[in-house]
Formats: sequence, structure tokens, C-alpha cells
Amino acid sequence: MPGTSSSGGRNKKSAKTLALAGTYRKDRHGGSTTADPPKGRPTRPDTLKGEARAEWSRMIDRLETSKTLSPVDDAVLYRYCQLHARAELLERGLSALRSPFYIDAFGNPRVHPGFAQLRAHDQVLRHYLVEFGLTPAARTRVKAIGVGTPAESDPFAEFDEPTATH
Repeated sequence: MPGTSSSGGRNKKSAKTLALAGTYRKDRHGGSTTADPPKGRPTRPDTLKGEARAEWSRMIDRLETSKTLSPVDDAVLYRYCQLHARAELLERGLSALRSPFYIDAFGNPRVHPGFAQLRAHDQVLRHYLVEFGLTPAARTRVKAIGVGTPAESDPFAEFDEPTATH
């Protein structure tokens, strides 16, 4: 069942990980493949303007630094940047208010609905950041593109180190 350990499911292991653990079975795992995204940088859409365009550049730099950027990330990056720009605009508008409260038609004090909108924006932005592996907890679950550890390339590499003789 897909998911995370805290949701009751397990993340799918690659065939290489199964082989290293000695649990690979050709009848069960032989036909499965793990998608590897192409390396490269997505093209910035011309429709991004202002804050969205600036956030695109910042995100490209972050994702390149973490070695998780791929050209196929363009659509999700676009949506993230547009939402980020809208959240920034909403936050600027809310900071201009004299008070977060207003009086409704019945004379009751209410919190401005923009605060609920901003909270919803923040939650969705956080989900995007998790998808990109840009939160502390998500970093452990993201595989860098084109980067392999010595153990992945040679499962017996740890035994190749010379031993000290006395």
C-alpha cells in the first residue's frame, strides 16, 4: 500500500534496494520499473510576472542546489509560483488593514475572511514544498537526480577499505 510509515502504508522500494536487502523476487518485482526524471532545467513560462517570476528563479536555484530539479517539474513549479505570488499579494493587503476584525450586518465582530484564505494558501504552499523535498522532514524521502552513493554503485564497497594491521 503506498504512503508513508505514519499513514499505515509503505513507500515502494526500488529493485536495486530490494536486491541489496536480498528480498528481490523476479516473479513479484521483475516487471516493475522506477521512473527516473530527465536531468535539466524547466523552461520558465512567459506568463509569469512580478513576484511569481522572482519565486521561479529562487525555486530553480533551491532545486538545483538540492539536485532534484528536472524539466518535467515545469507545471507544478508554475502552479507553486502563481500561488506564492497570490499569497504574497494577499498578505500585503491584510497587513494594510487597521484591524483583522470587522462588524457584520448583525453587529457581530468577525475575523476578516482574508486570514482564512491566507491560512489555506500557506497549507497548500507547504504541500508543494514537501513535494519538492524542501522541508526538513521531506528531505529524507527525496532522491537526488544523478547522484548515487558508493553503496548504491557497489554494495560491497564498505568491505574494500584496507584494514589496519598491527
